Amino acid sequence: MFIAIVLAILFSILSVVNTNKLISLKGDLSLKGLAFQTRILMITPIAALIILSAVIFNFHSLYGERIPHALLVLSMWMLMTNTLFIYRNIKSKNLNLITTVVLGAMSLCAAIYLTPLDRYNTLFNRHYYIVPLTISVVFIAITYLNLMRIRKVCLPRKIKQIA
Repeated sequence: MFIAIVLAILFSILSVVNTNKLISLKGDLSLKGLAFQTRILMITPIAALIILSAVIFNFHSLYGERIPHALLVLSMWMLMTNTLFIYRNIKSKNLNLITTVVLGAMSLCAAIYLTPLDRYNTLFNRHYYIVPLTISVVFIAITYLNLMRIRKVCLPRKIKQIA
């Protein structure tokens, strides 16, 4: 479990670093599709949470085990899609892409590895479900904060024209 906490800290740092790369390019980005993409990246996890909660509460038992598992896997997929979004927008600028590729690969591997419930249970014991729940809430919060930072810095504000 110590390894999971260390990886969570590493994922958090890499996520903020990647967002800073994209924000540093605010003048060089094509802003046309950026607003739509960030809106999709912010709405999709909410829809996934609604669907996951409906499925868990209606068709499964062991809520204390399944909810942290679902949130952790969702947060890993959110990190990976956010990383792909950043990679797509900075790859032509030839910035240091190694942190972006590392974060994307690590979050993809973590999401695939943790998806089966038995692997998740071997990593997190029943008494420690607060740890994956905390990690997933932190990842979701970091992802949303990064997306809001991107929207705030990179998207132009509508300026009222004084005529």
